[in-house]
Amino acid sequence: MATDDCDTYLRMEAGGAVREIPVARLGICGFGRAPSNTVVLEDNLASREHAMIRRNASGHCTLNDLGSTNGTWLNGRPVQTPTQLKSGDRIQIGRQIIEFVQAAAPVELPDPMAGRTQFFMDQQLVSAMVIDIRGFTQLSAAMGERAIAAMMSDINREAGQLLDAAGAWSVKFIGDAIMAIWLHPANALSRRDVVTVLDVISGYQEIFRLAEKRHKPPSLLRFGCGYNAGTASVGNIGSGAVADFTAMGEAVNTAFRLETATKETGCDILVAGDVFSALGDVRFTPGQMIDVDLKGYDRPVAALPMNFGGVGRFLEAFLAA
Repeated sequence: MATDDCDTYLRMEAGGAVREIPVARLGICGFGRAPSNTVVLEDNLASREHAMIRRNASGHCTLNDLGSTNGTWLNGRPVQTPTQLKSGDRIQIGRQIIEFVQAAAPVELPDPMAGRTQFFMDQQLVSAMVIDIRGFTQLSAAMGERAIAAMMSDINREAGQLLDAAGAWSVKFIGDAIMAIWLHPANALSRRDVVTVLDVISGYQEIFRLAEKRHKPPSLLRFGCGYNAGTASVGNIGSGAVADFTAMGEAVNTAFRLETATKETGCDILVAGDVFSALGDVRFTPGQMIDVDLKGYDRPVAALPMNFGGVGRFLEAFLAA
């Protein structure tokens, strides 16, 4: 059954009983015959990896068909592109009917920069997020140059679209890594700024699941993420017609080091304590902070370790603060 504090869930009948499966904020819910799915369907009309639902930070849920053989149907119509769900929608996969229930409407967080003129500054508060694929060298050797290039082209294109929609000022693709920068002219982070980055991380998971379905890598795609905030030197190295913002400094370097440290600490994400110190609209200090030794740093850096499965729970506590 769905937990009492979950306002979004899937209702379905299986084996003569009604099941309610919660859809966590920033969570991904997979459907199919494969045992790795959130909802395992014992139906030969369902593909092994048939469809998925992703819930973003504001609560909106999107249904995606994963190139299934028999298709995914929403309210009697085939799902051909990612489609946003509303409460009461009926999803059909094979013979299974699934009702989408959302008791509370998604709520958009206010944008603290709305209506504000943004000025170029040499020194500015930035958020820096770095994502890097795990085991890329071995993956590249196993897949071959053409196959890995095709897969990375898809991943980078969709990641670029995701980051553009999230308002990133600078996006750099560095081999198999990606760096994204957000500027904060108000010289403080808002709750919305942190939620935006967490939403991007969740979206990246969805991009990887789609890439696995299309390109069939020999193993599941995994990535680590470092997230930091601090003052950096910001400059436009492009022309007046094509702005290409880049940021340099300790804040950016720390984000790269944190991503590297996720492997040693055994987590998926490391969020620097400076992110929470920079918040201007809420006071929030997570209770699970650890000291992380970073290469090239004399002192350990305080950071919050998280695995992908725990991001939604953290977000609920953060939004309630």
